[in-house]
Amino acid sequence: NDGNRDQLRRLTVHTLTFAIPDHPHYEEPAMCHSKIQLDLGDIVKMVIPGYKPKSYSVSDLRADEFDVTFKVYPNGRASGFLDSLKVGDCIQSFGKSVNRRRNPGKFVGIISFGVGITEGFPIIKAELEKGDAEQVVLLWAARIWGDTFWHDKLDGLKQQHGEKLQVVFILSREQRDGCLQGRISPEILEQVFQPVNKEEARFLSVGTKEMMRIAEEMLVKIGYDMPMHALLPKIKV
Repeated sequence: NDGNRDQLRRLTVHTLTFAIPDHPHYEEPAMCHSKIQLDLGDIVKMVIPGYKPKSYSVSDLRADEFDVTFKVYPNGRASGFLDSLKVGDCIQSFGKSVNRRRNPGKFVGIISFGVGITEGFPIIKAELEKGDAEQVVLLWAARIWGDTFWHDKLDGLKQQHGEKLQVVFILSREQRDGCLQGRISPEILEQVFQPVNKEEARFLSVGTKEMMRIAEEMLVKIGYDMPMHALLPKIKV
């Protein structure tokens, strides 16, 4: 019916590029965009007029500019504002550390829920380049195939790193050849993540706080205690 079609409609994904100010001044905990560490999942806060500063992952960072990739939600205040920006417009924003440290391992499993890949992809790229990991496996959960994107980026990494990178898709609302079907469960995690040595396995989930909490509980259930097996555990203050 029309309601189901509306629910399964693919939401638009856009990438905006912002210039980094020449001589910015920020007071802690805010920080300059150039100090953002993509491999640790640091974020950028975008100041939405008439709304609170909204956290976004930085999908790419260069010397004088950074990218934010976002999904445009119907009636979304933050995504709607970003979607309305024109070339040359200005917006207030600042970087923010997520207070994580890297805990490397020979096997890295990344669980990405939907648009969480915007944080996951730079971390996957960094883990492949750093050389500690012998295998990096991405499990990307989405409603439908149309909700996935950046296939060219992932294909580029697979061409560069070969068997070292494995990408698995799981779709909850669509059956498609080559993809798992259903929702993430402890059984799915055991099926997808098969390290040679469980002690050397490290994991990261990216998505909403609730999704990440559930994923961590599932990992603990199948024998990966946290934060021992966390790729990017929080720094205790």
